[in-house]
Amino acid sequence: MMRTILALCLTLLSASPALAASGIKRYIIGFKPGSDMSARGEAVKALGVSQVDALPELDAVVAEVPEERFNIQSFEAQALAQRPVALVEEDFVTNWLVTEPVSFQNTPLPSWASIKETLIPFRRAAWTPPALPPGVDAGELPWGIQRVNAPAAWAKTQGAGVRVAVVDTGIDSSHPDLKANYAGCYNAMDSKKSCMDDNSHGTHVSGTIAGALDGKGVAGVAPKARLYAVKVLDADGSGGLVGIIKGILWCAKNDMQVANMSLGAPMGTVFMRLAVKYAASKGVAIIAAAGNSGGSVGYPAGYPDTIAVSASDVNDKIADFSSRGPRVEFIAPGVNVKSSVPGGGYDSYNGTSMATPHVAGLAALAVSRGARGLDGVRAALKRSAKSIGLKPTEEGSGMIDAAALAR
Repeated sequence: MMRTILALCLTLLSASPALAASGIKRYIIGFKPGSDMSARGEAVKALGVSQVDALPELDAVVAEVPEERFNIQSFEAQALAQRPVALVEEDFVTNWLVTEPVSFQNTPLPSWASIKETLIPFRRAAWTPPALPPGVDAGELPWGIQRVNAPAAWAKTQGAGVRVAVVDTGIDSSHPDLKANYAGCYNAMDSKKSCMDDNSHGTHVSGTIAGALDGKGVAGVAPKARLYAVKVLDADGSGGLVGIIKGILWCAKNDMQVANMSLGAPMGTVFMRLAVKYAASKGVAIIAAAGNSGGSVGYPAGYPDTIAVSASDVNDKIADFSSRGPRVEFIAPGVNVKSSVPGGGYDSYNGTSMATPHVAGLAALAVSRGARGLDGVRAALKRSAKSIGLKPTEEGSGMIDAAALAR
């Protein structure tokens, strides 16, 4: 059964056009735990493929397969016939910000361009903007930062020193609101290249998490958290499965405490799930976007080892585009969210991508107050959440109150 499901997944997910054009496909080959290293090497050699990368945390390697071996069912059968091989999965490249290239998604998702909209006039709705601490300028606080009541926590914690990875398109580390909190990076697509954001998505996410509280621009939920860019997507928002997995594993190996994943695809993969599980075992709390399909939650948010976030609007209603379902754990502002963009500017975007960093910032506050690992962060967030009157499948435990979190 597992082989049948996997073969179906691999048929639906397209391989990298660049690799296909060059007469090459790429596969992840997973070995049985504890199998002999020499036997693994012999298996790769027997398959006639070239190993190009290794994922030792998952007992796997990445191999390139020549054109004459493109028949996936045939290659999978040959690989699984090798004694130490347990699983084979094809690498693929897709747009993780617009998860529509996969054919089984019935409702087309909005394009990235379509969710980059102008800020609509602020409307007082089902909630009252909280009183601000002395010295905090309301002009620096986007409505979402106020909605989760972040300023009420800042007298006790601003998330100082908490390590937050932004697994995304990179970060503009020179942005005035981000440079003080930028702490390092990893480019999973090409480790020799920079992590500069050539799209804007990752920089926007970062401002919501940890924009500096400096009286100008925008402030984030945790304005003193440490930001790490983990670049897994290119200028178009596209990236490969292997790159996503390497980004997640980097977070685990480099002691990240929170990871924001404002990206997703309509279906998961075995190795991505294993990577997420590995990260959770190493203490990483992954906060993931539910998706923008208006339907079921995508992946990695669909895995139990992540915290899935849906999107609300200023009226405390679920955004029309927001995915929903039993995997949703919290809801956060995701419509007309103002934040930083490359080049020192600011813009307002829509999406569960914008809701997720609110919760990642709240997770950083929770860590600074003693929460540890996925389970600890999840428990702290749940204790601090309150229903906003939506269905559990739309809001999960509800909207998190930073003041309650900081007590």
